[in-house]
Amino acid sequence: MKKTVVSLAMAMALSSKSFAGADFVPPVIPIISVPDDIDVSGLYVGLGVSRVFFDGTCPCADGVYEDYTYGALVRVGNDFNPYFGVEFRAMSTWVDDEGARVKSHFGLFAKPQYHISDALNIYALAGYARTEIGDNRVVGFTDSGFSWGAGVEYDLSLDKKENGTYSRPFDGQGDQEKGWGLFVDYQKLIEKDGRPDIHALSFGVTYDF
Repeated sequence: MKKTVVSLAMAMALSSKSFAGADFVPPVIPIISVPDDIDVSGLYVGLGVSRVFFDGTCPCADGVYEDYTYGALVRVGNDFNPYFGVEFRAMSTWVDDEGARVKSHFGLFAKPQYHISDALNIYALAGYARTEIGDNRVVGFTDSGFSWGAGVEYDLSLDKKENGTYSRPFDGQGDQEKGWGLFVDYQKLIEKDGRPDIHALSFGVTYDF
């Protein structure tokens, strides 16, 4: 909704007859239109499907353990500008092959990013996470440590600039206005000596607020 600021400026013009019989010019009331304040939010949420691969050594017959499992990923983040954001992730799997599964995985990540185009964005993840692996006596554990990943986001919304004053410079890329998007990414759940390699490949949808 447009705001209207009315400025009253009284201007009186008198004829050469001064005050006696002078013509009167009505006040000039300029109407100034002030554009809307447009709040640009970097907040987003996402929901995805994940396939998790286990690959490591174990005290078993052949000394090698491999497995995979399926589940879901929730991501909530905020992009502070076109180049950097933070993201919280939670994951759990329940469909398994030989018994191993991710009971829970929670992490907080720095998210450097780069826009290849107005709609396409690549990003990296680096942060700290807690992972609990269960339902298998060979690889079951709970541990915390460094976690990292990388991915691609595709914006389905039309980031068209509106008339108004933006809360931050409008770049027309990625998350400037409300809308849906898609993502696909890779994540290594824990990077630590003595732990199996646990790789997650996820894809899903996001919504920018």
